[in-house]
Amino acid sequence: MVEPVAQRVELVASFFTLSGGGFTEPPRNTFIERCEAAAAAGFSGIGLHADDLPRNRNAGVDVGEMQAVLRVNGLELVEIEFLAGWALDPGENGGLAASLAGIDAVAEAFGGRHVSAGEFRGDVALDSEHRLAAAAAALRVNADRLARRGLLVAVEAFPWSAIADIGVAADLVARSGAPNAGLMIDVWHFYNTGAKLEQLDDLPGAGIAAVQLNDGPRVYDDFLHHARAERKLPGQGELDVVGLIRAAARNGFTGPYCVEVNTPEFRALPVDEAARQAADTANEVLAAAV
Repeated sequence: MVEPVAQRVELVASFFTLSGGGFTEPPRNTFIERCEAAAAAGFSGIGLHADDLPRNRNAGVDVGEMQAVLRVNGLELVEIEFLAGWALDPGENGGLAASLAGIDAVAEAFGGRHVSAGEFRGDVALDSEHRLAAAAAALRVNADRLARRGLLVAVEAFPWSAIADIGVAADLVARSGAPNAGLMIDVWHFYNTGAKLEQLDDLPGAGIAAVQLNDGPRVYDDFLHHARAERKLPGQGELDVVGLIRAAARNGFTGPYCVEVNTPEFRALPVDEAARQAADTANEVLAAAV
């Protein structure tokens, strides 16, 4: 295994990295298998999708058993996926996302550091003052509720979605005024939304709330397909992963660094090998950034 950088940075295996399934599929690898593989590879934390908690319960693995698995393997639950459905149609509930109930359940059971948030839909644009103000108000409602659990909200821009670039994401965070809301900087999404490193300077709210390491090609169309099929291991694509790590550090981000990789080839690997490759390549780019 590649040795991590001297000032050890904590690594987190995002949920989809070790799930063994695609982004619309249930995990192929069990919660226990994912935790054991993550710990053996040197990760200090994992991510969990809110949908996976009821899935484990239905499989006969209760919260107490999951807590024990985390404890035995020396892992923390760090990242919770995914707060969606708040930006486009806030509705009568003031913007409270339907996905929040599942996130609440995960946080109550395991704690956490941050919740990733965004919008998958792109059929409506945040192209007016009214829409931006409503989306920002909805972000504040959700962020305030999650703040009571000590969680950051990491807003992520997807190139096909209503929150299509880092500028829109930062504008929503600033308008929300939520001190626990910041940006999720996923390497693939960052560059493929056309973002520039200087846009990481002087961000509002919690600034860079979280970073997900990966890599891939620079693409210009069919973004959703590419995002789900070509987010490669860090250092194995053409994106400037090291430059992004340096820019994040320059703006005060010290980790933990999450690794989110999920190509068809990678998710077909045995979970132990997937975890090893994810940790090794992440440590390589982190060492190169020093």
